[in-house]
Amino acid sequence: MKRILLLLFISNLIFAEALSVNLICKGNSDIYCENLKCGKEPAVEMINIKSNTLVHRMHGNHFLNVDKDTVTMKEMDTDGSIGFSFHINRNTGEIEIIRGWERPYHFKGKCELIRPDFIN
Repeated sequence: MKRILLLLFISNLIFAEALSVNLICKGNSDIYCENLKCGKEPAVEMINIKSNTLVHRMHGNHFLNVDKDTVTMKEMDTDGSIGFSFHINRNTGEIEIIRGWERPYHFKGKCELIRPDFIN
């Protein structure tokens, strides 16, 4: 009986998904001049996802919809425009972040997993 319980415990450790993921995303961010897009600049986003929650110092904490191919979240403003949108393709690592409230922000890039031994 103890061997069966040990085997079940070990198999759960092997097949369990990560509870916390740290990503570094490199890409381009749109520059806005008086709420109008007027250029692009290289940008880096540090993304932390804990369970199904985005934890970000600038964008705040948001619950995410996670499936086998994507990690997404979308909040609409009262006028029907995008308030905040977050999308990562889990197969390619492509990311898009859109913030429409107050100071507009649009980031597109590609993410890579940060290995835990490189985190301070």
